Formats: sequence, C-alpha cells, structure tokens
Amino acid sequence: MLYKVAERFKSIQGEGVYAGTPMAFIRFVGCSVGKRICQHCDTDFDKTYPWRGGGEFTERDLLLWAYPYRHVCLTGGEPLDQDLEPLIKDNEHVDLFHIETSGTKEIPDWMEEYLLSVTNPSFMQRIWICVSPKPGFIEDVVDAADEVKVIVPGLGEMTDALRKQLWESGPPGSYNNVLRWPGLEDALRWEAAGKIVFLQPRNAKFDVDKQNLLYVQDLIRDNPQLRLSVQLHKILKVQ
Repeated sequence: MLYKVAERFKSIQGEGVYAGTPMAFIRFVGCSVGKRICQHCDTDFDKTYPWRGGGEFTERDLLLWAYPYRHVCLTGGEPLDQDLEPLIKDNEHVDLFHIETSGTKEIPDWMEEYLLSVTNPSFMQRIWICVSPKPGFIEDVVDAADEVKVIVPGLGEMTDALRKQLWESGPPGSYNNVLRWPGLEDALRWEAAGKIVFLQPRNAKFDVDKQNLLYVQDLIRDNPQLRLSVQLHKILKVQ
C-alpha cells in the first residue's frame, strides 16, 4: 500500500503525556476537517514536501525509516483518513504508535485489540490515541482517547454562515455534535469522566503565543484538575 506523506522527521514530542519523548513523526497528506474550519492550523498537510521527507511510501518504507525509534507519531491532517492497518499490524519494532486525531472520525474496529484494555491490564498497549477535538467531534471517540487536548481558544471561528455551509454540504467526519469548538466545560466534563485532559494555548506557526499561554495558565490555576500542554518543540525551536 502507498501512503501520501507530507513530511517525515525525527524529533521530541512537544505535547501531552509524552512530551520530551523522542519520536519519528509521519505527517499524512490531507484532512477531512480542513482549514476552512481550522483557520489557524499551524501544520502543512496539503501536499507532499520532498525536501522535508515527504512523498509516497509503502508501510515497509516508513517502518524502515522510523527504525530504531520505538515511538512513532502518526499525524496530519487527519491520520484516521488513512488505512493504518497495514502500517501498524504485525509490526515488531515499534513499542507505541501515537495517533493524533481530530475526533471527527470513528476509530476502526480492528484497532480495538491494540488499545488500552481495562479488563486486561497486563495487555501490552500498541496504540496511544490523542484526541484534539474539532467541531463535529464524536463523543465515543473522545471516550476512547488516552489523552484529550483542548486548544484554547480553538483554531478558528464558527460563524453562523460557516455552520450553515457545513451543515448543507455534508460536513467532514461525523457531525453528530454541534458545530462548535470544545471549551472549558467540555474539558472539565471529560476530566470528570476519567480522561487525561490538557489545555493547550493556540500558538503561532513557530512560536508560543504568550497572551494565550497566560490565559490558559489562569484557567488551570482555577481548575487544577486540568493539565497544561505548551508545545515544547516551539520553545526549543526544533521541528
């Protein structure tokens, strides 16, 4: 199978529970949410960038490139737009695949056996799911996440005109939820349900937005059950 990849790089994870962990990052081309919703998206996923490691690759190509890294981050765009089964199944070298998803795509059935098992704690988890919910997020997908990352104040503005346009045109993913960005109430609700929940300031493409960071710090000071994700890679100035 051939995957269209925007870029590949090896760096540290800058966000969430695994911040600071060396990872091999594979960014797929395309996103079913898109920049008409995420107007402030800071990633390039619209095409392949050969000078940044992008191109078309088989699963074997990608796994050989990732070796000997034991953590591989599958991101985008929206990685669940891809058929990830050939890449993940029967792989012996990667300890954990990290999937960064918008929460608007259902988790495929075949992934169930690779997710954290509550009924069998001795099971070796092979997939870690980080959901950063975008408008149209599916509650069942958030419920299945290992960690949840809420962007403050979101990556775009859901105007009435955009809501109407998306509703009438058949929006991406599954829009069973209202067409809105998740907020503090959602974050607190998910944390109360047992999720690890981060608030992450909306930042510029290469730099941390100090005003948004201060705002998020205030929110966490008042709600200490939540955690702060700062995009460490932007502070360290690495990819």
